[in-house]
This record gives sequence, C-alpha cells and structure tokens, in this order.
Amino acid sequence: MRLSPKARAFVVGTVALGFGAVAVAAFTAAAMPLSTLALLGAAVALTELFQVSADESSPDQGGSTFSFSSGVHIAAILMLGPWAGAIVGAFGVLAVDPLRGSPWRRALFNASVFALATLTGGYVFQATGGHPGQLQFPGVLLPIAALTVTYTVLNTVLVSCAVAFTSATSVLPLIRQSLDTELSPKVAEAGFGTAFAVFGFYDPWAIIVLIPLLIAVYQAHARLALLRRETARALETFANIVDERDSSTYRHSARVAEFVTELAVRLGLPDAQVARLRWAGRLHDLGKISVDAGVLRRPGKLDDDEWAAMRRHPRLSARLLRGFHFASWEAQAVEYHHERYDGAGYYGIATADQPLASHFLIVADSFDAMISDRPYRTALSKEQALGEIERGLGTQFHPAIGAAFVAWQRGLDPQSVLTAEQLLQVRRLSAVRGRSRLRLGMIVARHLELAIVGATVAGLAAVGLHLFEVAVGAGVVGTAMLAWKYVRRRRARGFEAELREQLADSAPRNVHFNAVVSLLARHADLRWAGLLDWRESDMTGSIVLERSIAEGPTEVALTSWLLREAEAGGSLLVADGPELGREGLHVALPLRGPDGLNAFLVLAFARTMPRAVELALGATLPELVPALGVFGSPELKDTPGLSVLGAVGL
Repeated sequence: MRLSPKARAFVVGTVALGFGAVAVAAFTAAAMPLSTLALLGAAVALTELFQVSADESSPDQGGSTFSFSSGVHIAAILMLGPWAGAIVGAFGVLAVDPLRGSPWRRALFNASVFALATLTGGYVFQATGGHPGQLQFPGVLLPIAALTVTYTVLNTVLVSCAVAFTSATSVLPLIRQSLDTELSPKVAEAGFGTAFAVFGFYDPWAIIVLIPLLIAVYQAHARLALLRRETARALETFANIVDERDSSTYRHSARVAEFVTELAVRLGLPDAQVARLRWAGRLHDLGKISVDAGVLRRPGKLDDDEWAAMRRHPRLSARLLRGFHFASWEAQAVEYHHERYDGAGYYGIATADQPLASHFLIVADSFDAMISDRPYRTALSKEQALGEIERGLGTQFHPAIGAAFVAWQRGLDPQSVLTAEQLLQVRRLSAVRGRSRLRLGMIVARHLELAIVGATVAGLAAVGLHLFEVAVGAGVVGTAMLAWKYVRRRRARGFEAELREQLADSAPRNVHFNAVVSLLARHADLRWAGLLDWRESDMTGSIVLERSIAEGPTEVALTSWLLREAEAGGSLLVADGPELGREGLHVALPLRGPDGLNAFLVLAFARTMPRAVELALGATLPELVPALGVFGSPELKDTPGLSVLGAVGL
C-alpha cells in the first residue's frame, strides 16, 4: 500500500527512534547476564511464533492478535531493566515476522514500536519505585501496573497513529477502540511476565512448569479463532440461502455488503467500523427466510398479509442477529434498513432515532434493488438509479451518506462532496448500542454476595500476610454488607407480601396495573410505568396502560428495544434512558404465559431500581403474569376501561 507523506514520515520517524534505542541498548548488552538474555530471547521468539492472529473476516472483527510476547517483554524489564526490554522486544519481531512473510517495512515498524513501548514502560517502572532484578512483593505491584499501562498505551497510540495516517481516519476513535480490545489481554500477559521473572530469579528450570498452562491458554484462543471463522462461514451460507430463494435477488446481500464496505473505506472510517458495516450489509435480509418464496417472486401487488410478512423481515433479521453476542452492534442498523430519512419508512422511526449506520444500508440496498431486475419491474440504468437517489436526498436518503454514495459511484472522491461538519459526523459513526449497561448501584446490588465473599477472602489473606489492620477493615466491610443484605431482603419480602396481597383478588387488568404501579412508586423513584401488549406474529407492541409524572418512551422505541432484547435471556431487561430517547433507567419485565410472551411491564426510574424492588418483582412474577398479561382472552384488549390512561400522577 502506498503511504501518504504524513504516514511515511510517521513510520520513518518511529523506525528511526526505535532502532536508535536498540542501538544504544546494544552497547549496554555487554553488562547483562548472557544466559538470562539468551533465555529471554528464546522465550520471545517462541511466543512470537505461537500466536493466534486476528481474523478480519470474523463477525466480531477477530478480536486482537494474541500471543505471550508482551509478557516476555515485561519479564525482560523486571529481570534486566528497560534497555534489555528494548532489545528483547525488537528481537522477537525481527526473528519471526519475516519468516511469516511479513514485509520488512512492517516488521521494522513493529519492532520499533515494541522497543519504544518497552523502553518507556521500563523507565516508568523505575520511576514508580521498581528495581529491575529485585521483586519485593507487594511493593512492586504498583510499579508493574504502571509499567503495563504505559507499555499498552504507547504501543496502542503508535500503531493507531500509523493506521489512521495510512487510511486517513480519526486517531482518537482508533485509540479508544484498540485500548478497549488490548488492555485486558495485556494485563493477563503482565501476570505471565511477572511469573516468568519470579521463576527466572528462583530457578530458570522452574519456568518449565508454566509451559502446560501456556499451551492450554494458546489452544483455547486457537479454538475461539476457529469458532469465529466457522460462525462466519455459517452466517455467509445462511445469507446465500436467503438470496438464492429468488433469482432476482441472487447475491443481493453480497453486493450490498460490497457497496457499504467500499463507501465506508472511501469515507475514511476505521477498519472495525468498516467490518461491522460489511456484516450488517451481508446479513440485513436474514429475516426474509420467513417470507414465502412465492411472495418474493410475486410480479403483482401483494395483499395485506403478504405485505405484513415483508414488513416484518427487518425486525426478524434484527432478532436473529441479536441472538449472537458479536452482532449486537449490527442489529439495530439492520432493523432500520427500510426506514426513510424523513421518518416515513416501514416502522415510522423518527429521524433523530435512526442510527447513522442504518443509512449506509438504506442507500446501498435501494441502489442495488433499482439496478436489478425484479418480478414487478425491469432494472434501471446506473445513472437513472443515481438520479433517484439524488432526488430522494433529505426525504428517503440521508443527505450526507446519499450524496457521498452518488459521488463515489460517479468516480469522485466522496469526501469532496461533504462539508467538514458532515465528514466529522460520519467519521464519528458511533456503534449502535448493544446490551444496556447497568448503573453502578444495580451492579453492586446484584453482586453483593460476591462482594461479601471478596471481603472474606481479603480478610483471610490479610491474616495470612500478618496485615491485621487490613483484616479488621475487611471484616468491618464484610459485616456491613451482610447487614445491608439482611435489611434489603426484609424490605424485598415486605414489598413482595404487599404485591401478593394486591394481586390476590380477581380484578380487571387495569386495576391490578394501577395497584402495582402505586406500590412501586412508594418503594422507588418511579417516573413512568406502562403495560405493553406484544404481538409475536408481526413483532409489534402497543401501550395499553400507562401512568407517569414524566414523559415516557414512545411505542416505536419500546418495540424496537424489546424485540431485540426479548430473546437475550434473563427475566429483566434493562436500558439506559438515551437508548429510548428519554432520561433515567428503563426496566422491562417480560410476561410469559402458556402461549408464550405477549406482554411487558415497563418501568422508568429516575436513577436506578432498588434491588429490593427487583427481587420482589422476580418473586411475584407467577402472580404478575396472569394479572397483567393477556392469556387466552383476546377480547380483553377491547374491554372498556383498558385504554391508555394518559399522564396522571403516580
């Protein structure tokens, strides 16, 4: 790949600095123990050789390349100091990468990055109180942590800058994404490096006992990489089956994926986002597997039932993808690929609620449909299709994404037709939200038992290390958490008893709903509550009852969230307010009866939901289901008094 002047200057400068450091380190090598340096050299070459490479074709972008080489770099610093670390870091890459066929330019750059990151991390280790060759625990733990963070951050920054300058993408998103991926493995490698150094000090032969553990970890990562590749092939096959059901759409999803990928690359998006968009394009029509092949090939107008099946397929595609952890990013973009920029699409999603990623799919999907023969019309020419897109800018198509697509198809630089603000918006293309993150309070409350065990373990360990003040502190913390658990359990049982008392009587659905909401409002800062009836047949929901002191989420937003999350497992679904266009924390309780899921109790809290309330709702679910659900009584939905109550005080 031909480098831009900026990228070439950065690469050359990094290589010059890196090999300058290695040259200086070479002069100090004579004072280092040759046997220890040789042991580290053998270890780093071996770990560089046995690595699991990132798989760019996998649905989750393959993760990061995994090896234990960074652990050996850290061990070199702990045993011999920063300059030895620089030598070992550069040697591992230069000894192995060319044998794999890696270009020398890349090998030199990677060797320089490792040398600079190891050297800098080594000096941070010393500056924070660490002494190479002297590992005194627990005092050395903080310097090792500082070394690991510095090594990881500098390594990530240098590589991300090179990638950004080469592909003309923004640096900061790349750095954030890389740190999210790299930090956890690097912490694990730091643990391995520390163990390697300790064993090396004690007796180098003792390092042999680490080998079985390393082999097991390597095999686990290799199997994971294989699973990624097999999943990718299975999904590709599934997408091909959908395309091949209709000759007019043969290879349609593959072409959409190519259009989306090329446009994203030309707009300078990071590789990970390009890969995600490609998979969204490749899998966007999976839901058509539920549509009869005869309907897909129908030359005439579809009847109401057939049209309903067609309108259902984007949501079914989203639900199928949501079943895969790695595809959570793509699910919402796929669900909205038949929306319009003006909000007049399949599901009427407002412009502000449409993720930018979906507009890549909308324009690519529409363009391929227009230039392909379909049973109900002949194909348009390329120029005619581009003209249709231009006429639809701002109505059917996103103004920036649509204009960039047209420019690219006409041989122009798509970035040239966007304003600086539009280009920045596109390059900040944010990931569609996956599973909602629980607020800190709910996380602590849900894992209180784990925290109590942790305090117990910390106290026992402190006694074993003769840190009696720490043991007393851990005991106090553990006792306080036990008391909190007891109080919370009593509150939950009290609320549970109140709920059961209210639900014991045979009463209309709206009466039970009002009683439950009133109780909830007394025990928590409840801002909105709604009962949403769910129709699995067409994957839609409707709010039949609600009470609020603040504006609640829209029916469309709730339906979109719940159809993706309902199959995610668990008895409680949680979303942060911004995901639904509102403030606060939103919780949905699925009401499943003999005939399956057909209602949700949705609650919006100002900050968080108390654990006692969560426990009580879970315990009374068998009573809530018949009281609030609609099971075996379809006519109940039309019973007077069950219409939306409107915004009234809780």
